[in-house]
Amino acid sequence: MPSPFSYKELITLLNQIPDPMFITEAKKDGFLHIIEANDAAVEHMKYTKDELLTMSPFDLVESDFLKKATINHTELKRGKVLELESIHVTKEGKNVPVNLKLKQVNFTDKNPYVITLFNDISDKHHTEALLKNTHQQLEALFDYNPDLIFMMDNEGYFINTNPANYRILKYTKEEMLLKNFSDVVYPDDMELTNEHFQLVLNKQSVQVELRVLDKQQNILILDVTAVPIITKDKVAGIIGIARDISEEKRMSNALQESEQRYRSIYENNIDAVLSFDLNGRFSYMNKATEELMGYTADELIGTPFLPHIVPEERERTAEEYAKVKSGNAVQYETCMFNKQQERVHLHVTVIPIIVDGEVTGIHCLGKDITDKKKFEEKLNYMAYHDYLTALPNQHHFHYLLKKLLSNNTSAEFAIFFLDLDRFKIVNDSLGHEYGDVLLKKVAQRIQSNKPSTSTAFRYGGDEFILLLEQTTEAKSKAIAEKLLKSLSLPYDLEGIDLVATPSIGISIYPHDGQDAKTLIKKADNAMYHAKRNGKNNFQFYCDSMHSKIQGNVEMESLLRKAITNKEFILLYQPQINANSKTIRGVEALIRWNNKELGMISPAEFIPLAEESGLIVPIGEWVLKEACQQIKAWHQQGLPKFPVSVNLSIRQFYQHDLVPTIQQILEEADVDPKYLELEITESMAMDADSASTILNELKKLGVCIAIDDFGTGYSSLSYLKKFPIDHLKIDQSFVKDISVDVDDRDIISTIIMLAHNLDIVTIAEGVETEEHITFLKKHGCDVLQGYHFSKPLPPKDFEKWYSNWNFK
Repeated sequence: MPSPFSYKELITLLNQIPDPMFITEAKKDGFLHIIEANDAAVEHMKYTKDELLTMSPFDLVESDFLKKATINHTELKRGKVLELESIHVTKEGKNVPVNLKLKQVNFTDKNPYVITLFNDISDKHHTEALLKNTHQQLEALFDYNPDLIFMMDNEGYFINTNPANYRILKYTKEEMLLKNFSDVVYPDDMELTNEHFQLVLNKQSVQVELRVLDKQQNILILDVTAVPIITKDKVAGIIGIARDISEEKRMSNALQESEQRYRSIYENNIDAVLSFDLNGRFSYMNKATEELMGYTADELIGTPFLPHIVPEERERTAEEYAKVKSGNAVQYETCMFNKQQERVHLHVTVIPIIVDGEVTGIHCLGKDITDKKKFEEKLNYMAYHDYLTALPNQHHFHYLLKKLLSNNTSAEFAIFFLDLDRFKIVNDSLGHEYGDVLLKKVAQRIQSNKPSTSTAFRYGGDEFILLLEQTTEAKSKAIAEKLLKSLSLPYDLEGIDLVATPSIGISIYPHDGQDAKTLIKKADNAMYHAKRNGKNNFQFYCDSMHSKIQGNVEMESLLRKAITNKEFILLYQPQINANSKTIRGVEALIRWNNKELGMISPAEFIPLAEESGLIVPIGEWVLKEACQQIKAWHQQGLPKFPVSVNLSIRQFYQHDLVPTIQQILEEADVDPKYLELEITESMAMDADSASTILNELKKLGVCIAIDDFGTGYSSLSYLKKFPIDHLKIDQSFVKDISVDVDDRDIISTIIMLAHNLDIVTIAEGVETEEHITFLKKHGCDVLQGYHFSKPLPPKDFEKWYSNWNFK
């Protein structure tokens, strides 16, 4: 196609173009040769025009250009512009990326030529490289970002997600591209999500925390930032980043909850909670601490705590504090002064505050146990003292004797065993009230006439013991004479002059024995010898003494034949539920009806049976008889209630006690729950053995009761250790309720103690309406005594039951 320009005009135009341009002509060698070059070519190429006219355009580019470039001559001849890229090598050897444009031009007065335009595309290459690098960075940011990156269209459908989507939501990219955001947002958060979606569609950026459901329907919490994709001022979609903050939220909530619990422990604790620095100064305290100590926090913060501890506890407290500073928590009991200088007993738990492995302070939890201490002291007093005379009791005696024997090497001490000669006559003729007054006065005289190196005890009944330390036989004799003289003087019992002389037996350690049992037995034998010698005298133990009085030998002979001769009988005394007045059970009581001696009280023959060992077969007879009676009453259609049977201490510690009782129950075909076994407090003195036996008995299914509770012969700790169902309050407390404040206090304390341990209480010796009113008022569960019925033979009991008024 003819060119609109002449060659001359073309040359003129060529020099006006700012980019290098050449007019080339094909020579016989087939290559293009430069025949014209514009001024821009000379300037940019750094060659002279003459030099350029000796060259081909392809001399100005990389040497292998023609090998790599494809020149379509046909298209060129048709007037098409051919566009090629190459590297221009400058005269100085510098490589410059260029764009070559070739176009064939035909002139009327000339042969066809090819115009070649060189365009420096360095900036373009730089821009493209920068764009490529940026694109790669964006792709890396997209592909390797640990947070979920997503794009959505204006309808909320996902159009792209990064790989983090699978890790977080467990959906593949293909699965995700089929979903709308409403498919994964937690239903309760949809309203909030829609609100923020609309904000983004209105060209706003948003940040919001949302709950979503992953593929397994687990709830995740995402922190979502979303921005609009704007094209030509219109929102074409949404791009967002979602960070999984589920674990952070969990930890934050846990931390917040922990802090709230921590503050709750401090602020709302009814016990004192406080903190100290390592020097033992108050650094924090709650309101309970202020109330306990009587000081405000401002008065105590920054001051040392140790001066508030009672003097005798300060050294120990400092030692315990040192343990905590070394990283160990401790618990102990202590005592402090409050602002009013009153003693406050505390149970404290002291804990080190450890931060990064270092102890930085101390926490302390203090529980006020002042009332508990007072109660324990009262119980301890009851456990170790006789309620009537206020003297230390039998349990206290055994404790001190054991301690004395364990500490003693060769120093002599003596045991005085005292028994009043006419006490039974006083009780029988004047009544128990006068007998109690007499016992109190005897105790006072013993206390007034004993040396400071001795301790007096009420051993039980009308028996007293004096434990005399640092003595000799001569000193003991002098003390015995002084006691005998004082105790033999008349007593004024509310206007009645009465003489109750003592019989005293004495054993001396280590001559008469080196263990408690031997020393007590020999003092007891010496006392019986004093009675045989006319009473109102004292005797030192000697080997010629017999352990039993002559009458006991005769009674023992008759006692051995009593079971064979069927001389024993069981009487039954009812036990009444305090509130409903229904039958709760009965107690089986043994009696001995001998042809020669007549009806004999258990108080007379049981001690002899215990000492001789006959109590074991007698006790077994009682168990068999009681179980047979239970079976008989059940067959007669009487209501089913338990029958209580007393176990003696020797019977209790028989090795075959449990299998024997099990066999008796099986032979009588009686459910074990209808048999209740009563033990006395003295049986609990050997706590470990007693606990083993009682637990074995409980496995049989029988009930366990403590009889004559409150006489204080053993530690109260067994109430917690032993499987006790019922606790029987001794009748000696009940009979004086109307006149003795101490008895009333003791009964109410016993009932409260039993109920705190979930033990049923049974009061013995209930004889008056006043007894019943008081016991019911203080929550006693079961009542037993002559007010309801005396002990009855089986037939008489059945008749009594048929006439019993349940209202």
